[in-house]
Amino acid sequence: MNKLVKNILIILGVLGALEVLSFLGFLFPLLNQLMFLTLLAATIVIAAYSLENGLLIVLTELIVGSKGYLFYLSYSDGKMLSLRLALWSALMLVFIIKLTIQFIKEGNKAEYLIRLKKFIFWKPFLVLAVFVFSGLISGLIYRNGLSNIFLDFNAWLYFLILLPAAALDLKIEKLKVVFLAGASLVALKTLILLGLFSNGLNFAPTLYAWLRKTLVGEMTTASGWNRVFIQSQIFPIIAYYFFLFKTVTIGSLAEMFKRKKWLVLILSALFFATLLISLSRSFWFGFAAVIMTTLIVIWRRYSFKRAFFIGIWFLSTAVLGMVMIVVATPKLIGNLDNQLAGRLGNSEEAAVVSRWSLLPELFKEIKKNPISGQGYGASLTYISSDPRVLQNNPGGHYTTYAFEWGYLDIWLKIGIFGLGAYLWLLFVLVKAALVKAKKNPNDLYFGLAGALVFLAALNIFTPYLNHPLGIGFIVLSSCLICKDRVY
Repeated sequence: MNKLVKNILIILGVLGALEVLSFLGFLFPLLNQLMFLTLLAATIVIAAYSLENGLLIVLTELIVGSKGYLFYLSYSDGKMLSLRLALWSALMLVFIIKLTIQFIKEGNKAEYLIRLKKFIFWKPFLVLAVFVFSGLISGLIYRNGLSNIFLDFNAWLYFLILLPAAALDLKIEKLKVVFLAGASLVALKTLILLGLFSNGLNFAPTLYAWLRKTLVGEMTTASGWNRVFIQSQIFPIIAYYFFLFKTVTIGSLAEMFKRKKWLVLILSALFFATLLISLSRSFWFGFAAVIMTTLIVIWRRYSFKRAFFIGIWFLSTAVLGMVMIVVATPKLIGNLDNQLAGRLGNSEEAAVVSRWSLLPELFKEIKKNPISGQGYGASLTYISSDPRVLQNNPGGHYTTYAFEWGYLDIWLKIGIFGLGAYLWLLFVLVKAALVKAKKNPNDLYFGLAGALVFLAALNIFTPYLNHPLGIGFIVLSSCLICKDRVY
C-alpha cells in the first residue's frame, strides 16, 4: 500500500467517524454541541500552528458537509450556526492575525504578502467583487429586507477564502488526500444510504430525520426506488473527471486494466454510481456536456485511438457502477430503469413544472433593471408544484429570493455586467488550465478544466456558482492553475 492510499484511508476513517458522531449528535444534542465546539477549537489551534492544515480542514468540511450543518450550534428560536460558517470565520481570523504580524515584522517582504502579489488572477476576481459589492448596495437601496439580503449575500463571502489560499504554498499531495478522501466518503455515504433505505430498516425514519436536520441532502421514494441526492455529490463527479483524464496518456487497452490501476477503476465506478443514484437531471446534463466535449477535444487534439480508450474506460466504469447499485439494492433493481427513464422524460414532475413556472416570472423581474440588477434579497412570487409548498398553501403561491435558474439568479441580483464578470472569470480559468494542460499534459489541468465546465453547465438549472460548494472549488482551482506556483 503506497503512502497516498494509506493517507486517504486514514482521513476517510476519520471522516466516517465524524459522520457517526453527527448522527449520534442528532440523537443526543449535547454531543452535537460538544463536537461543534471541539472541532472549532481544534481548527483554530491547528490553523494557528499551520495555516495550510487549517485551510485543508475547511476544504474537507466543504467537500463532505453539503450545506455545512454536519454539526451546528443551536441558539434562539431554533436557529442554527453552521459548522461551515464557524470554521470559515476561524480560518479568516487566524489568517488576518498572521498576515498582520508578518507585515509588522517584515513589511512588504512578508511571506503571505509576496505570494498574494504573485497571484495572477486578481483582475477577474476583483472585477467580480465590484459587482458583488454593488449587488449588496442595490439590495439595501431596493429595501429587499435585511434578513433576505444577508441570507442571500453571505454565501458570496466564501470568495474571501481566496486570500489565505493564494497566500499559501499549497501542497498538491495533501490536496489529493483531502479531496479523494472527501469525495470517496460522499460516494460511499450515497451508496450506503441507498442500501439502508431500500431494505426498509427500522431506524430508516430516524436516519431520514437526521439527514433533513443537518441539511445533508434529500431522500425521496418513487415506485419503490429511493433517490439519494446530496449537494456535495458534485465532488465525486469532479473526482471522476480527474481519473478519466488519466487515460489520456494510456497507450493500450492492456495498460488501462493493469492490476495497479484497479483501485482507480473501482473508485471511478463508485463515483459514477453516485451520479446515477442522485437522479439529478442537472448533474447528468453537466456530466454529459463534459464527457462529450472531452471525447471531441481528445480526438482532435491527440487521436481517435485515445478518444476510443476514454470511451472504453467510461463504459467500464459505468457497468461496474451499475453492478455496485445492484449489490446495494438487489430487490429494487428492476425499478432503476424506470426511474432513470422517468427522470429524463417526465416533464410533468413537480420539480420540472415548478422550475418552468418560475422562468417567465424571473424574466419579468430581470427586465425591471437588467443592467445593475435588483440586489441581493430580491424576491418574487410564482406558482410552485412542490408538495411541501402545496401542503402549506394549496394555491401553490410561493415567494422566495433563491432560484433554481442559476445564471438568471445572478443576473437578477448583480445585473448583466455582473453575470458577464463571473463568466469572464470562468473563461479565464478554463483557458489557463487548458494552456497548461497543452504544455504539460496530465490529469490535474485537464481535470480542473473539465470540472469548471461541469460547474458552468450545472449552474444553468441548479445554482452552484453562488454557493460555497461551487465558489470553494473555483477558488481552489485558481490557486492550482496559477502559473507562478510549482506542483
